[in-house]
Formats: sequence, structure tokens, C-alpha cells
Amino acid sequence: MKKEFLDLLAEKLNTGSMRNIYLNALPSRYKARMDFFDIDKLKNAFSDEFFTNLFSEEKFELRINLSKYDEKDEALVNKIEYLYSENNNILREEGFNSFAIGYPILVKKNSKTQSFLKAPLFIWKLNIVRSKADTNEYIITKDEENIVGVNKVLMSHLMNDEKLDFSEISKMDLDDELFSIDQMKEIISKLNEKLKMGSTDVTTAEGKIIIEKFPSPEILESQASNAPFIQKSALLGLFMRQNEGVIEDFNNLRMNFDDFLFSVNNLDKFQIAGTNSSITTDPSQQNVVETLTDSQYKIIQGPPGTGKSQTLTAIITNALENGASMLVVCEKRTALEVIAAKLKELGLDDLVAVFDDPIKDRKTIVKRVRDMEEKLITPEKYDANKYSYSINEYKNLKTNYNNHHKILQKQIMVQQNNIAVKDIFDNLFTGEPQDKFYYIETKKINLDKIYKVQDNIKSLIARIGSMQKITEFENVYNNNFSKINSYDTFFTDTTESLKKIEQITVLITNGIAEHKDGFINNYGFNKFKVALLSVFNAKLRDIKDTWNEINKEDKVIEKYNKEYTNDKFTKHNYDKYMTELKLFSEKLNSISGSREEFIAFLESKKSDVLDNETKVFMENFKKETAQKNIKNVDEYLLASYYYSVLKDNNVKEDSYKDYSINLDKLVEFDNYVVENQKFRIKNYWYDIRSRALNIFANDNNIKAVYNLRKNAQFSKINTLREIISMDLAFFQKMFPVIMVDPDTCSAIFPLKEGIFDLVVFDEASQLKLEEVLPSLIRGKYKIISGDIHQMPPSNYFGAELERDPNAQDNEIDEESLYLADSESLLDFVNNLKEDTVMSYLDFHYRSKNPKLINFSNAAFYDSRLIPMPAKVEYIPINYYQINGEYKERKNISEADKIIEMIFSDEILIDGKVPGIGIVTLNQEQKDFINKRINKFLSENNDEKIKTRYNDLVEANMFVKNLENVQGDERDIMILSTTFGKTSEGRFIQNFGPVNNQTKGYRLLNVLVTRAKYKFIVLTSIPEENIQGWEKEIQSQGNNGKAVFYAYLAYAKAVSENNSETEARILNVLSKNKFTQNDSNAVYSSSNNSNIMRILKEKKLVSETDEVIKNYKIGGFNLDYAIRKQGEEKPKVVIDININDSFSQENVSYKAIIYRRNMFKNMGYEYHLLNATEYI
Repeated sequence: MKKEFLDLLAEKLNTGSMRNIYLNALPSRYKARMDFFDIDKLKNAFSDEFFTNLFSEEKFELRINLSKYDEKDEALVNKIEYLYSENNNILREEGFNSFAIGYPILVKKNSKTQSFLKAPLFIWKLNIVRSKADTNEYIITKDEENIVGVNKVLMSHLMNDEKLDFSEISKMDLDDELFSIDQMKEIISKLNEKLKMGSTDVTTAEGKIIIEKFPSPEILESQASNAPFIQKSALLGLFMRQNEGVIEDFNNLRMNFDDFLFSVNNLDKFQIAGTNSSITTDPSQQNVVETLTDSQYKIIQGPPGTGKSQTLTAIITNALENGASMLVVCEKRTALEVIAAKLKELGLDDLVAVFDDPIKDRKTIVKRVRDMEEKLITPEKYDANKYSYSINEYKNLKTNYNNHHKILQKQIMVQQNNIAVKDIFDNLFTGEPQDKFYYIETKKINLDKIYKVQDNIKSLIARIGSMQKITEFENVYNNNFSKINSYDTFFTDTTESLKKIEQITVLITNGIAEHKDGFINNYGFNKFKVALLSVFNAKLRDIKDTWNEINKEDKVIEKYNKEYTNDKFTKHNYDKYMTELKLFSEKLNSISGSREEFIAFLESKKSDVLDNETKVFMENFKKETAQKNIKNVDEYLLASYYYSVLKDNNVKEDSYKDYSINLDKLVEFDNYVVENQKFRIKNYWYDIRSRALNIFANDNNIKAVYNLRKNAQFSKINTLREIISMDLAFFQKMFPVIMVDPDTCSAIFPLKEGIFDLVVFDEASQLKLEEVLPSLIRGKYKIISGDIHQMPPSNYFGAELERDPNAQDNEIDEESLYLADSESLLDFVNNLKEDTVMSYLDFHYRSKNPKLINFSNAAFYDSRLIPMPAKVEYIPINYYQINGEYKERKNISEADKIIEMIFSDEILIDGKVPGIGIVTLNQEQKDFINKRINKFLSENNDEKIKTRYNDLVEANMFVKNLENVQGDERDIMILSTTFGKTSEGRFIQNFGPVNNQTKGYRLLNVLVTRAKYKFIVLTSIPEENIQGWEKEIQSQGNNGKAVFYAYLAYAKAVSENNSETEARILNVLSKNKFTQNDSNAVYSSSNNSNIMRILKEKKLVSETDEVIKNYKIGGFNLDYAIRKQGEEKPKVVIDININDSFSQENVSYKAIIYRRNMFKNMGYEYHLLNATEYI
């Protein structure tokens, strides 16, 4: 890492700081800020009442009712409603209460940039809630959790830009007791000593706080041109997280650059106790744990709903068993809470410390450590010896099964042919059962030769009819060719003889019919006949003799030789003679009928280009199949070859004998470890903590260091940073799992490399590199969890790396510039060249119906996601064409339809109010919907409406624009596409960031994957535009408005149950990788195949059953399923261990466990067949 890289990141960190609320606290033009003075217009003397309480009461609440107000004050009402709504969203997502008031305002000119600072000196955190009893009433409260603090961003700015030292003020902890007016005045006085502000009085002569209305920016700047001053105004607004801790870390990194390596050498492979976890994992999740220490950087590529939190929990429990310390970093508190909740379910929450505010959280941490010193709770006992034994046995079984599947998934090189073992087994299973295969020397006969022989035999059978006939002809060709001078003459004579027999037969038949006994008894005519036939018989005899040589086993000829040739033609044997003529006629017909086949056989001999070795092999194989009366010779040949390949390569080796026997043991040990690892973890860390507490107590007084008030050893209350810095190792033993946001991490932990064994980043595509780099270097192994196809930080779209206009234009290293311009932490790590491994999560759990994820799966994830099957059939996407007018960037009709929906029974699930998320394509529509909801509530303040609204709020309903919806999920998502035709009939296809040709698809991907149960689309986009989706895709690819239109077309198809259009859209998006399950082969129980024989032997199939090959359940492919004829759902599902589901080398064992448990839990009878048992 180069210093220029840090300089570039520092620029990004400081870019825009002069615009944020901490340094530019003007209320005008900002929806989330208001002049506190103006609230008096809505409630008389509210500001006086508020500030009186603020400096005299630790807790208070004040109410404002907005049911009646002057029309001119509507903008104020809108601001209060907006502040409530946005603070709610931030609190829900980040666990951070941003609603606060800043007072008083320092106005100062920047000596370097000549811009003006308008910054609050103090910030009080507050709460704002909506009354459940009266939805028009808002309650502003302060309690002991709501702290007051000096504006540290301001202090940092003054120290960095003005080179003034305010560290004493910056480090002040104002939360020790109720903050008084005198304390405020004292701090202002200290500021004035260095800033020379002139008058700084903020109170009247009676000691009452002065509150003034904000003057215009021009007046403020004019007054501050000569000297800074205190403006006695108050700003109510949303004060987002400050980055002062991160900024301080960057200053240290840049100043002490040479002291840092920015990498960790000789990484410790800490997984000594194994790769187990305390929760159930799928194979892709387990693969992350198995490969955790393969590289310094691990990217977990987790598409929507694939269980990233579950995976991180598995990593944490594994690390805890192995004695590792962890730092988990995420911007959003909700993401951390999900992981913390999972650890709490396991009873491991005692090992976790969650921070989002160093001052507020300090009391909780201090109390927990003091309680541990008082009494460390003894964990539940467990059988440590049995656990150790089970771990070892489980490890051995995992290794065995992984090795089994490694063999089954390997490629065998046979001469120049690369053959997959699983393809061999698949061929053997689908073929007919054989008592014995024909062994082929695979070192001599390769697969190409097999295919040539196949082609030869196929051609002969197609023209000749059967392998038996081919063998007969082969014998004639090899043994009797010299006996026949000309095959053409032979077949010509045979044909002529047939004609003569026919003539004689007609003569005799007509004579008897006409003359009856006269014909039979006429001696002279009989004599003529005998003379005539004697000539003919010589020809017949020649033909008979020749055919007898060709086909020695012909019984008809043999019979004719014995009977016909010795008889005399008398009046007594006409009937017999006619019968014999008829029989011989049939035989001659047979001889004549073989003419084409035999000539074809001769032609194949002439055109044969096989080498001698292959010829000999083919002749021997043909004899074998004729002897055994093999019906499907083509299949038998390939099956024999594959069997011989397996035999020659020892695939069926002794290690497979235990496969089926130990399967139950594998599952048993897995269950045991999952259930008992948490007890092992608790006992392990109990011992660690006990020793650490004893050692620390010998060197320090724990209660003195972790103090609740000043004491003899410490003249003030120690901050969290001071406590941790005194003995970081002790703190990590008390809390081996730390969960923080990036700034809190910088604020409380020392800036040292590798102080945590693992640092884990969740939602990494949303983390700005410049904000998390200090956290990154604090870890040895860096785990980056996110999705490259989801949104970067919200201010990314349209932004490039901004340069400080006053910075010197030095030449910048291209690689440093490239990395510093990374849109997120995930992007940065993905761009690193070395020591980085990416693992993929493949199983999708969020959607209750696969159709909710199929679109994104096809369009963005290469169809690799495996969704869970729907438990009940229903239509998961509803599409409404609203045809609303688009005016002033809003769509009233769509907004009104949303209000109608959320207050109706249409959105209920099983009679209950679900979690609902409402998303729009722009900020104006989002604000308009919020206003519409507020207006509806003010006009319909009855009990039913209030109850419904409170239920919606309780279920965490939100209204957001699409750039702020990542990380959310709700039962029902409602999309207002907003855009439509104007009153003039014009339709402008400007969808903002969605139109971004390289990144816009990410917004859509996030948007359409938030729903768990149902997605509702309300659109006014003209149908003719939507139906042009395919042409747009061909032009733009899966991006921009093209993929947006494709989704709307898909939503309509699903809503209308148009499966044909739905499948076509998915196939176009996935480039034909999307497959439906309507092309499966179905076999009756009479089918003659290996698999059917096996299923019958196992008594899995009855006479009334049918077997489906390649059966699909949700996103899962099974080799076979068995169901009753006439029924839709199978009763039995079957995997064969050659299935691709078992192909991941490290976790084949986990695939066995996962699929077995999952299908059983779905109510199926599940069987896993070991292919090697059936060869």
C-alpha cells in the first residue's frame, strides 16, 4: 500500500464535509432540517418550554398536534412528518437515532477556502414518535439514553484546518450528569479564548436561553466576514453518524505511514479444533468455513436471500471454538442485530458486545465486566470426552465421504479421451440390466473406436434387421463365399423358381377345380407333369443345396429333402405335393427377401475402413451379442466399454464398502456436533475469562478501571477507548466477538494491525472504502461479505473520485488511483491481485415462491441460485396497469392505489397484517406517498384506520425510494414505477439511476428481491414500451431500461399465469440456461432398466407407481422421484451419489447431510443410492 493511496482516500473522506449538517447547519433547502424557532407557529411558546426542560430535566416529553394548522404553515407540518418518517427508517436500519437538536450555531469564515462555517456547538439526541391514540399527534421526548455532546466534527475541523488545539473540549464527556447552562457557557468561553468571537452570551439577564430565528445565509456570512460569532438559533434535524474517529485514524496512518505494514505475514491457521459450527449450514455456506484460512482476504459472494447472516454466524461459532477474537463491522445496525439474535438463540450472546455509540454503550459494558468479576456464571456441563470422540469420528467420516465423491467426480484419461466418472455411472444406470458386461481392453480400444464400431453396427442393423442375421451373413461371407459363383445369379435363379412354382401351383389348382377327379386320374397328363417337373426339380435341387450350405440349420429345407425328393407323382399325392410346394415357396420367398440385406452386407464389407484390431474386436463383439441375444446392441457396447473403464481404473475400490453403512453415522455426528458445540464454546471461554479476571485483578482494580464514577485511582470516568487501551487482550477475552459500525470501531479500539484474528464486514457493497480501511487493518483474516450485483454506497451513482481543488497536482500512481476509486470495500478487495479467494453462496431462502427470485437468478446470477420450493401454490407477483398521469415527477393515481391497498384486506396474509415495504423510482413520489398517508390519516381518524396504521407501523412498514432499500426485506413489497405519460401524452424514458448502462441493473436487482411472500407492481408505463423488452435486451443486454422493461413483462406474465411468456423471458435473460421441469421422462414400473431393477429390489416401486427421471423441486434437481400413477406429488425422492449436488470437493459430506435433512423435512421419503454398489 502506498501513501498516495491513503491521501486519495482522505480526500474522499473529507469531500462534502462542508455540506453536512455538522458544519453547515442551515435549515433552508433541506427537507430533513428545520428552524426550531418556527415550531412556535404550530404550538405557542413550544421552544421556551422545550429548552426549559432540556436544561432542567433528565427525561421529558412534549406533544405537537398537527390536526389544525394554517395553510401557510403546511411546509412546517410536512417537515415534521418527514423528520419522523426518515428517523424511523434510519433507526430501523442502522439502530442509530439521528433525530437531534443543535444549539447554538458558530458562524466562521474558513481562512483557507474562504467558505463559511455554520456549525452547531452542542448536539442533543432526541426521540420523535407518532401517537398511537391520535395519528395527528407527534411526541418529542428525551430520556437518559439521549445524550448530549460537543460537535466533534467541528472540533476536528478547527484543529485540522485552523491548526487550533481544542482536544480538551473534544474529549469532554458531557453525559456524566445533567448538562447545565453554566457548563455550556464555560465551554463557549474556552472556545472564545482562541476564536475571539466577541459576544458569546446565549442567555437573557434572567438566565433564560435565547432562541432566535435563523437569518438568511447572506446576513450570517456578512456578519462573520470580520470575526466569528455565536448565532443563537437552534436546528432540529437528522444528524447522521459522524466520522471523526475514522478521520483521526487516517491522520495517524498518514503521519506514521512507515510504522504500518498494511498486511499480515505468517497468518496463523487457527482452526485447530476443526471447521465445525453451532448452526446448520448448507454446502455453500459450509465451504466458506472450510476454506476460511486459505487466504488473507475472503470474499463471500452472497446474492439476495442466500443466508449471509447464517454464514457469518457459522464463522463466528467456529472461530469461538478455536479461541479466536473477532471484529464484525457493518454500517447498518439491523444487519448486526440479525447475527446477534442468532448467537442469542445459541446462548452465546454473553460473548458478544454490540456498539453503536461509545458514550451510551459504555455504561452497559462497564456493568457487564463488573458483574463478571462479582460472579462469572458457570456454564452447563457437557460430556467433553464424548464431544472430543465425536469430533474425531466426524472428521474421519467427512474425509472419507469427501474422498468418495472426489473419485466419483474425477475425470479419467483413457488414451486421448477424458471421461467423467459420473457420466459413466449415469449411462450404466439408465441402461438395461445385464448379467455380465463384455470386457473391452481399454488400453487398445479407445472411445473413438467404440463410436466407430457403434456407427458400423447401427448402420448394419438399420439395413439388415438383427444381430442374428448379421452373424448368419458373416458366416456365409467367411465360410461359403466360394460355393456361390455369383450372388446376383443365385438370387435371380431363386426369383425365377418362385415364378415357376407359382405357375405350377396355378396349373394344378385350376385343373382340379375344372376337371376334378378327371384331372387327378388322367395318367397321360400326370406323365406330362412329371416330365415337366423333372426339369424344374434339377434347378430346385441346386438352389436347395446351395441354401443348405448357407444356412445349415434350416429345418424346412431339411424336411423337404427327406419327403419331396423321394416321392413319385401319382394320383394319390396331389394334396401333399401342393402342401410341399407351398412350404418351399415360402422358403424361396425368404431367400429372395434377404437379397437386399445380404447385398447391403456385402457393400458394408467393401466400404469397411476399420483397422485390423478394431475389426477383430467388432467381429468378436457381434458373435457375443448374437449368442446372448442382446436386444439393444448399441447401448450394450457403450455400457460394456464404460464398465471396463471403471474396472481398469479401480473406481470400485474397497473404501466404498462403508458408504451406505456409515451414512446414518455421518448424519448422527453432524447433529451431535451442531447441538453440543455451543456447550464446548461456553466452557472454553469460561475458563479463559476466569484466568483473565484473576490475572487482571492481581495487577489492577477492575472496578477502578471499569469505573462508574470518579475514584481514587482515576479522577474522571474512563472512556471506552481508555478502558480498552489499558488492556486490549483482557477486553477481548471478556468479549471475543465485537460488533460495531466503522466509526465506532475507530473511536474505541487502538489503531494497530492484526489485533483481531478475524475482521468480518457485512453488506460490504454498501461500505465506503475510506470509512472502513482503519477497521480492515485491525484484522488478520479479512472476511468480506456482500454481493457484486447489488448497490454500491448510495452516493456512488454518477460520482467519481473528487479531487481537492487546492491540492497540489502531483503525479499519482495509476494503481493507487484505481484502488482508491473503488466504489466500495467489496469492489476494492475484489480488485486486489493477490491473497484473495471468493466463495459463492448458492441456496436462496428468502422467497416463499421461486418465481420471486427467478428473474434475478436468470438475469444477473447465471442461473446458479437454487431457490427453496414453494410450500403452497399461489401467484406471488401481482401486476396492475394503472395508467396514471406523470406530473411534477409524481403519479397521484399510483399513490392513491397504494393507500387503498394498505388500508384494505387485500394485503392481509392469513388474516394478519404483514410487513410491507413501499418503493418508488424517485424521491418526489416517495415523499408524496408519505404525505398521502398522513392526509388519509388526518381525514379518517377512526379506530379501524388507527388500528390498521398502528399494525402497519408495528410490522415495520416503510416508504423508500429504490436507492435506499438494500438490506431490507418485507413480506409484501409494493412498487410504484411512478413514470408514465404526461397530460400531453408524452412519455419520457428517463428513469434516473436505473438508466445507468453499467450499474443501473443493481438497483433493479435489489428492488425486485426484497419480497418474501409477494411483490406488487403498480405501473403507468405504456404497454407498448414494456412489450419492446426483447429488442431492448438485444440492444443493451441485461441492463438499464432494457432489463427494467423485461421485469415488468415478467411480472405481468407471472400475474396472469402465462407460463410460456414467463419462461421465454427467463430464457432470453439467461441465454437459455433457465430450464423448466416439464420435460422429464416418466417410466412405468414395467420399464426395463437398471434403475428400475434397483428400485424394485429395494421395494421402493409398486405396480401402480411411476418413476420420473430428473425431477425438480424448487431449484433442486433429483435423479429420480416415485409417485402413484395419476398423482402429482411424489412420495419418494432419490439421489445417486454421482449427482452434481455432491461435486464440491470440500463439502460433499455436507451436501449429503443437507439434502437428506431437507427433503425429509419437506415430507418426502429420501434415499441416496451409492452408484458403486450396482456395478
